[in-house]
Amino acid sequence: MGYPLHFPGEAKRLFTSELWLRRVAATAHWSPGARLLELIGSTAGLYLAKEMLSPLTVVDSDPAGLKATEERARAAGLSDRLTTKQVTFPSLPFAAGSFDGVLCLGRVPMSLEAAAQSLRGLLAPRGRLVVTTVVQVGRQPSAPALEAWKGRLGHALLNPRESLMTVERQGYEPETIETLSGTELDDYYKDLEQHVGKVPGEAGTWLKDELALFKALGHRTGVSYAVVVARRKEPGEKPPAARDGG
Repeated sequence: MGYPLHFPGEAKRLFTSELWLRRVAATAHWSPGARLLELIGSTAGLYLAKEMLSPLTVVDSDPAGLKATEERARAAGLSDRLTTKQVTFPSLPFAAGSFDGVLCLGRVPMSLEAAAQSLRGLLAPRGRLVVTTVVQVGRQPSAPALEAWKGRLGHALLNPRESLMTVERQGYEPETIETLSGTELDDYYKDLEQHVGKVPGEAGTWLKDELALFKALGHRTGVSYAVVVARRKEPGEKPPAARDGG
């Protein structure tokens, strides 16, 4: 099937709580007025636009998704800060250095490597990339789970360290990666179960298989969702003595 990964629109979206967003904004060192680009709009982008008085551009391949974002912005009184555009991932029609931050939370439209590669040029110097990916976790991840995900995505899953190394090779200084806790993953699948029947076709089949495998393995698949935060690094830049995000 490959990318993008599909999620039920009504299901709870990962990595969008206000507490988590405040922590990410601090890690990313976004200042008030930072120019933000969000892939596949969510409440997260609008929250950051409101809190940081920032202009927000939202892109999506689905016009219905853009309409929903526009309606949320209107309800929140943020329409004047929002620009929306329908696109085809991973090609995005923006000038180099247009944004201080590019984020995609709770959605996975492309592989981590493709995201890092295609989005770097859109970031201003020292701009931050904040994207969701799927990772293998733990000392003994389930072999059936890893094989199932490999068949679904077309490549083997990376662990968190390998994920950071991937973005580093694409011209970033990796700053952090945060995976879901066991409780958060349980809650995600519990909520997914309520909505998975609404996803048609092959995407729905994959989601049902993912949920069934999670249950069959006793909620211990060794696979989780994660968010990577990385800073655009310039050619010839010396590595920092410590990765403090400065």
